[in-house]
Amino acid sequence: MIELEQLRRFVTVLDTRSFTVAAAQLRMSQPALSQSIARLERDLDSVLIHRNKQRPGVGVVPTVAGASLHADAVEVLAAAGRLEARARRVSGGGDRVAVVVGFSPGTPRRLVSAALASTPHTSSSSADSSASAQAAPPAVLAPAAVVDVSATQLVWGHEHEALIDGVADLIIHQYPQGSVIAGCETFGLVRVPRVALLPIDHALANKRSVTLDDLDGEPILDPGLEDAPAGYRELWLALPRPVDAPLGPIVGPANRTVEEMYAFVAAHRGMAITSQSVAEEYARQDVVARVIEDLDPLEVGVVVRADDLRPAVRAVVAGLVGAASA
Repeated sequence: MIELEQLRRFVTVLDTRSFTVAAAQLRMSQPALSQSIARLERDLDSVLIHRNKQRPGVGVVPTVAGASLHADAVEVLAAAGRLEARARRVSGGGDRVAVVVGFSPGTPRRLVSAALASTPHTSSSSADSSASAQAAPPAVLAPAAVVDVSATQLVWGHEHEALIDGVADLIIHQYPQGSVIAGCETFGLVRVPRVALLPIDHALANKRSVTLDDLDGEPILDPGLEDAPAGYRELWLALPRPVDAPLGPIVGPANRTVEEMYAFVAAHRGMAITSQSVAEEYARQDVVARVIEDLDPLEVGVVVRADDLRPAVRAVVAGLVGAASA
C-alpha cells in the first residue's frame, strides 16, 4: 500500500530535481530520503527516477513511469489536502457542516451577504432544491445536517488555487464570460462592466466613458495571472484588441493586490483594467474609473469543483443562484 508521505517525498524530489534540496525541504536526511524512494520503487516494481550523472547540472529526471506517477501523485496529494481541510470544518458532534465561501476582492457585497444569509439544512430529500441537476447529486447524509456558512476574502489572483487546495469550498469569482474552467462548474450570477483606471489628471479622466481606441498604446500595469485558468490574464489586458487600437507596453512588476494596483495607477506607472465592482469598493480620490464601452462585461458567478458533490456545498450554490435571480 502506497503511503501519502511516500508520494509527498517522491513529488518533492522531482519538483526540486535534487535529492539534496528535497531532503532539506522535507527536513530529513538525504540517505533516509533515498531509502524511501527506493522502497517506493520496490513496492511498485518500477524504476521511477534516474540520477543524471552525465549531466550533473540537470539533476534527477523521471522515467516514463515516474512522470506518469508524478502527475497522479500531485492529484492525490491535492485531494488529500482538501479532504483534511473539509474534515476539520465539520463540528465535533458531526451534525453541523461548515461551508467556506471564498470571494475575490471587489466582489459585489450583496452576493457575499446573500451567501452568509443562507443557513440551509441538508437531508436526504433536500437535493431537489439545487440550482441544477448537476447540483443535486445523490449522497449519504445525516438525518438533518445544519450548514454553517462563513466567508473569507481570498488573495487577488489566487482564488482558483484556494478552491483547488480546499481553502474554500466554493468561490464567488470574476471570470471571462463563457469560461470553461478545468475540473470546475460555474454558475453565473451577474455581469459587470470592465473599467479603465486612470490617474485623476490623465487626459481621458474628463470623459464619462472610454473606448479601446482611446486607450491605444497606453502603458498598462501587468496583471500577472500567468498561472490562472485560460483567459484570465487576457481579460485584464483586454485581449485580443483591434489592429488599430493595439495594446500598449505592459509595465511590471505584476500587481499583487488591488491596493497595489491603485497605488501604481495614482503614481502614473500605467493604467489598469478592472471590474466596475472593484472600482466601487476601492474608490479613491486620485484615481478615476471609466467604463470601457466596447469591451464585453465580465461575469461574476459561483465556481465549485465539479467533483465536489456534497449536498451542503450544492445547497449554498443553489441559494446564491436563487438570490441573484430574485
